[in-house]
Order: sequence, then structure tokens, then C-alpha cells
Amino acid sequence: MEENIGLAIKRHFNKSTILKIYDVEILRFRNGSVQADIKVLATINTNTTEKVDALDHLIKGLDSSLGKGLKVTAIVVLGKPQPPQDFTVTNVQTQYIILAWNEPKYGSFYRIQNYTIERKKSDMADKFIVVRTLPYSQTRLIMKDLESSTEYTIRLSSSNKYGKSDGVLVTQETLPDRFIRDLMLIIVLPLSLAVLFIIGICLKFRPTCKSKLGNYETELWMRGDWNEIPRSDLKLQEKLGEGAFGEAYKANATEKDRRDLINELHIMVIVGEHPNVISLIGACTKSGSILVIVRLAENGCLLHQLQKNRENSYINVAERQVNFPHIDKARIARDVANGMLHLSSKKCVHRDLAARNVLLGKDNVAMVSDFGLSRDVYESGEYENISGGILPVRWMALESLEDYTYNTKSDVWSFGVLLWEIESAGKMPYSGLGGMEVVEFIKSGKRLAKPDECPAGVYEIMTSCWRPDPSQRPSFAELVTSLEQELQSKEDSLKDKSLEIESQGSVNLATEINDHEEGITSM
Repeated sequence: MEENIGLAIKRHFNKSTILKIYDVEILRFRNGSVQADIKVLATINTNTTEKVDALDHLIKGLDSSLGKGLKVTAIVVLGKPQPPQDFTVTNVQTQYIILAWNEPKYGSFYRIQNYTIERKKSDMADKFIVVRTLPYSQTRLIMKDLESSTEYTIRLSSSNKYGKSDGVLVTQETLPDRFIRDLMLIIVLPLSLAVLFIIGICLKFRPTCKSKLGNYETELWMRGDWNEIPRSDLKLQEKLGEGAFGEAYKANATEKDRRDLINELHIMVIVGEHPNVISLIGACTKSGSILVIVRLAENGCLLHQLQKNRENSYINVAERQVNFPHIDKARIARDVANGMLHLSSKKCVHRDLAARNVLLGKDNVAMVSDFGLSRDVYESGEYENISGGILPVRWMALESLEDYTYNTKSDVWSFGVLLWEIESAGKMPYSGLGGMEVVEFIKSGKRLAKPDECPAGVYEIMTSCWRPDPSQRPSFAELVTSLEQELQSKEDSLKDKSLEIESQGSVNLATEINDHEEGITSM
């Protein structure tokens, strides 16, 4: 048997110019004589190929039928593994970077146990220090506690019981510290303005032909398909609120601010009219500050209404007024999903879907808002700094936290958190955890717990939105269907209870009539 197997393997590689099989040894038989562990020894022709190429050739040759009923079912390479592949930096911040890689070629054949990540400062002669040892299944890491504006060299290797592979290297410089960037702005910006002021004075007093090109360019980017409303047609009434960022103060808008607002207008035009989206009525863009006129949301911000309801319940538990029973919560969730379905059909990614960005119109019809605004300032507590970036981390999808990619599926994750806000009466998601702690919490596979009194079906919808693989999350069309079913079941339940109450009422009424008739007869 051993001789036949040896001959079959040697014959299989007989014409190979890369290697030559010179010994085949059967180590042991398994399942009687059906399976066997075989040790194959080969010499490599180093004149024509590298060792890795020869090993690749050997594995490919063995990983196929050898003829005469002999078939290789498993391959184990008794030696150090090959290094990981495609080692790269996917995101860079002030104090951390995100690393990603793929498993080594034929990693399973080497029985790889773990990866080792080491780092050192590129300009230092120091030795590499071990940062983390990761299991074979993990191919991504957030490397934290780095210094700003510093170049690091990172080395990654794979290991098994026979040793460690050669390391693969990447070099990356972290972003400059925010304070230094601001300091540069404080120093450079005034100097630049001073230079521009001097140039402006020189140009003002220099004889020249007056050009209308500047005005033409300004008007060009302000042109849009919105309804331009004359200022004389507007009558400003009472102020509805202070805005999302606290008290507002008068200031001079920069040209960039104006362009951002015009960009918001263009997006609202593209999105168009929809009952579950804050729709554009028109705008005033001529002869003064830009005014954007949108549909009125009579009942204000969803988050504030949820929190207000929770506060009322604390004031007097015995007289609790439930402004949002389960059926209303289901309607609001369905409305938001419907609005997001419309946005996604227009190729619009929200990036910041949360209860604070949903407004309630007449009869508490929910409308998605702030779906195109470019944000530079964020409210404390909801937007957090995770090593240099100000982000709404509590609503962000796993892939957005790792490499800041946004698409409709990342909006679906945020929708799941919004559902949690609705069911928890506006509580802060992941309360008690800091920004980076939230990131680690999600990466570890943990998710928000089911809120009290939350129906099991609704929580199941939430968790489906938080699946790690974006392709496994439901679409907004599927979410609308699921929430419609939840809403229908609640409406049917209410109808059944109403019929039961009416039936009981008619019986009681008949009893009262009979008692009354008996009373008349006895007289």
C-alpha cells in the first residue's frame, strides 16, 4: 500500500521542473486502512523558482485527485506559515489608526494560531514592541494610544506551533493634533487676511475696467430648480425654537456657509415631495440673507416629545398620560422607514438618522429632516470625539466606525438605534459608555438590550438592523413591510378589544332594562 501511494505521488509530479519528490512515508492509517497520514519530502529546484512558488506548486498538486482512487482529503504543512496578505491602513486619525489584512495564502494548511502586531516610531532605532496578539479569525485592529503627527512602522506576522512567519510592514503618519491645527489657523489666517486686505486696497485704487464675472459666478451656483419666493410674500411669525445647538447669535455667514446652504437646497430639490420627509416649499436667495421655507412640523422634534412623555410619567405615575402607545410608536417607526425608503430611492444617504432628526407634523406624522446639511458643529453628548473625529458614534454602523464608509445599509443600522430610542422613550443609547467604549462594545458583538415593554417583534426588527454584515441587514422596503405588519397586528388587537367592550356594554344595558321592567311590574 505504502509503495503504491508513493509511486502515485511521484508519478503525479514526474514532469515538474520546480520540485522532485524523493520520499513518501505513511505515518499512520485512520479508519482501518481507508485513510492515511502521509509525509511527503521533496527537493526544490532553486535555480528556477522560489521556495514559496515551489510550495504553492506542491499544495496545488496534492489538493486534487492522484488517480487510481487516491484522493487527498486534507493537507497540513509542517513548517512556519506564510505572512498575512494585503496588510493596509484603512483609516488614520490623531491618536489611532485602523489596520486590516487578509489571511496568509493556504492559511488553513499551516494551522495558523494567531497574528502578532508590533510597532515602532519610524525615526527611532528602537526595537519593535508587541502591541497585540490576535486570534486567527480576526483580520482588523484599531491601534490606539498613538502620538499625533508621528510616523509609525507596523509589522504583522502569523504564527503556528512551528514558529512565526516573516513580517509584513506598513508605514503611516498620524494626523496633527487638533490644537496645533487650530493654532496654525490662528496664526496663518490673520496673516492671510492681512495680505488679502493689502491686495484689495491696491486693486481698489488701480485704474481698471469693472467686470461682472464675479457676480455671474455667484449667481451661477445659486441657480436652482426650487421655487423662488419673493421676500414681500413672507410674513415671519413667532420663533419655533432655538435650533439644535442651543442659543443662536447673529454672525456673518461666510461664502462657504452660503454654498453649504445652497447645496442643502439642491439636495432637497432632488429629494422632492414626500409625506414622510421634510419637503421644500421654496427659498429666498436674492437681495439679502438666504431663507429656506419648508413644510411646518406642528408637533416638533420626535426626541423632545419622547423625553417629554417620559418626564410626565415621572411626575405622576398614577395619572400617567401615554402620548405614545404602542400603536403610535409603530406608526412613527413605519413613517420614518417610509421616508428613508424615499431618500434611498433618490440615492441619498442620510449619515445621521436619529430621533433628534425626525420631526412630527399634524397627527404625529413623522418626517425625516436634516438629510443633506453639511455639519461642522455638533451638540455635546450626541456627537463625540473619538481621537480626533467628531461623530455620532452611538448611531453609527460597525463599518462606519471602522473605516467611515456610509451607504444605505449604514442608514439601516442607524434606523435600528432610532427604533430603540422610540421604544425607550428617548433615552441615550449606550448610556454610561464613552465614545471609544461604544466602539469596542459594538465590535465585541454586543448590542443594545431590549427596552422595557418593547414588543418582541419590534426588537427582532432592531437586531436585524445591527447585523455585522451590511448585506444581511434588511432594506428599507423590507423594514416598511415588517413595520406595516406590526402596525396591522396592533390595529387588529385594538379592534378586538373594542368589540369585546361593546359586547359587554350591550349585556349590561339589557340587564338594566330587565331590572327596570321588573320594578314596574311589582308596582
